[in-house]
Amino acid sequence: MTPQTHSDHIAEIIEALAEVIENPDPHPAIVEALGLDWSRDGFTELFDFDLPPYASYYLSVGPVLGGEPVAFLRDLLANYLPPQVQPAQPDSLAFLLRLVSLLERNDSPQRAMAIVYESLSPWIFTYAQAAQRFAPPGLSPIGRVLQEIYEQWRVELNAASALPYLLRSAPLAAPDTFEAKPLLDYLLSPVMSGLVIPRSELIRSARRHGLGVRPGGRRFSFESLLTTSPSQTLDILLNAVDEQLPWYDEAHDPIACWWSARLKRTASLITDLRAQVDEQQN
Repeated sequence: MTPQTHSDHIAEIIEALAEVIENPDPHPAIVEALGLDWSRDGFTELFDFDLPPYASYYLSVGPVLGGEPVAFLRDLLANYLPPQVQPAQPDSLAFLLRLVSLLERNDSPQRAMAIVYESLSPWIFTYAQAAQRFAPPGLSPIGRVLQEIYEQWRVELNAASALPYLLRSAPLAAPDTFEAKPLLDYLLSPVMSGLVIPRSELIRSARRHGLGVRPGGRRFSFESLLTTSPSQTLDILLNAVDEQLPWYDEAHDPIACWWSARLKRTASLITDLRAQVDEQQN
């Protein structure tokens, strides 16, 4: 396979990923090529509820769709795109994949890697791992293919020793009490805690521990669990940390180390909070 043919092949895979991430009814040939067992319900569960495919969801406090990640990426993309084609959602995974593919096809690999480094590398490996773990079974190959693509990019990014801006600028403060808002902001924001906790996984974990989950959004359900069953909920979180830490064992680049460090700090925080709860109950 010639370098150009290889580049075109990678671009085709990237474009296929973008298609299934943004289109609830992708072409059957794309579904087959990616090895998916497609369903609209699975698409909705994965991308609308559990793992929204937007950088800001993983790199903002709250988390919220928007904020500093979107502002930063809008400024970044202004260097590559004319004003009339600036996207409404510059942190969209599908859009960013399409842009990288376009730059690769136009023989602009350095520009493509600049986009990958600043807009995708801060979160795409974590997203890929979470998709493999939490997606409906028929759609979990999306995470595997995303990881394979990123592993190829990581070779090209190997010379980068500094963290991308969206990780360098990430907040570090962690709460040390059960005050609701800062604790929920911390635990539910991957950029703060390192944890990715989809609502469907929260419900499954709660049921495994014999806990009921009040209907509502993820934040509401999580707060109700912390209020009514703090010890068990903190145990669920510690189990989640233990499960997600191995995601980064084989990756020793600065970004993987950053995410691993956040998870380890969260484990320490939860252990301290668990001790506080035990002390109050005794």
